[in-house]
Amino acid sequence: MKYEDLINSNKAEEFQLDKTYKELILPIKDPLESLDSIIEFVRIWNRRVPVGKNKDKIKEAVISLRKEFEDIKHYNLEDFEFTAENIEIVKKIFNKLSTTVLKSTGTTKLMHGMNPNLFVMWDKGICIHYGFYSNSKGYMHFMKLMQDKIQQVLKEHNKEEIIKETGVSLPKLIDEYNWLNFRTSKVV
Repeated sequence: MKYEDLINSNKAEEFQLDKTYKELILPIKDPLESLDSIIEFVRIWNRRVPVGKNKDKIKEAVISLRKEFEDIKHYNLEDFEFTAENIEIVKKIFNKLSTTVLKSTGTTKLMHGMNPNLFVMWDKGICIHYGFYSNSKGYMHFMKLMQDKIQQVLKEHNKEEIIKETGVSLPKLIDEYNWLNFRTSKVV
């Protein structure tokens, strides 16, 4: 994953049409106040999962994780500290959300909506490509790998310039690259 790969993925036609993300996630200032928008984003992208009729259950799960989201809200992907405490926080969030109807893919989409600067989304095809199980332990390995990859890019390119050029966070930019190249529909 190189800078050019990320930029080219972002400019791909598929992402120029991603109005859902631009309308529901980009404007968010306070994730808890915008929880309905985040859940709607997950619902639109997870059509096979009955997110809509389980909205209250999902909201309840997120609200019960308020402290955990608050504890890591200041982190970005590139500076996240993989301490035992932080790993447990992320695993707790992942495990709690994935016990709702969300499963692994929807869980990472919701986590991204709650902190788009930290959490990278994935799906089954992306998990398979990178060789990770679609559980909380696999997600932590995935996050560490994505951090390593973006840190390499940031050694040669300025974060603010990348964000200005693409209009999205670094985790979303990685998601676009991964989705374009490794999404489930490409694997199946």
